[in-house]
Amino acid sequence: MKKHTLVWLLSLFACLFLAFDVSAQTTFEEEVHYFSIIPEQPGAEGDKVQVLEFFWYACPHCYKLEPHLKKWLEKKPDNVEFVRIPAMFKRADVVLHARTFYALTLMGVEDELNAALFDEIHVKKNRLTNAADMEAFLEKKGVDLEAYRKAMKSFAVQTQARRAEVLASRFDVRGVPTFVVDGKFRTSGLEGDQQMQAVDYLIDKVVAEKRQKTQ
Repeated sequence: MKKHTLVWLLSLFACLFLAFDVSAQTTFEEEVHYFSIIPEQPGAEGDKVQVLEFFWYACPHCYKLEPHLKKWLEKKPDNVEFVRIPAMFKRADVVLHARTFYALTLMGVEDELNAALFDEIHVKKNRLTNAADMEAFLEKKGVDLEAYRKAMKSFAVQTQARRAEVLASRFDVRGVPTFVVDGKFRTSGLEGDQQMQAVDYLIDKVVAEKRQKTQ
């Protein structure tokens, strides 16, 4: 066998092994892949399961996770309630992004601008670190700046921003992206589909625990 053929076959085997290893990950260990939240916090009612994602537009890991999260959202079970919560770390740009998320949500345009915000920061390298840059970007995207400014100052946005900060503290969120499943488990630090598999694993765990309590 020629040397270059052998190298090619070994490389192919390594790639297949890695692909199998990632896709085969169905069991996750506590204190390794996820952590219990102590004390447990309220989750969704009945047979519903609440999944919270703490994120930041400028976080490169959040950006890389987006396509995997989008794929997961397209097939998530009907009993799963998904809520995005922006990080509220004590930095001016982080707070600006968080309040912008809530302002755009209040205006009903966050969903359509979500991908554009990530791309502006990570692809076009425009960090949107201040109000002027953020407004210039939003104006370019057709957002009514007067409505945006009004929303940013609104009681609703201020209240939601404070709640995001309280929740991050309550769940001991120290980095993003972080997922909290039904107020019981926290998982972060995994890559791509493996992170979403961990979320599914915890959802199944919560569902099993709820069923056991009703028996």
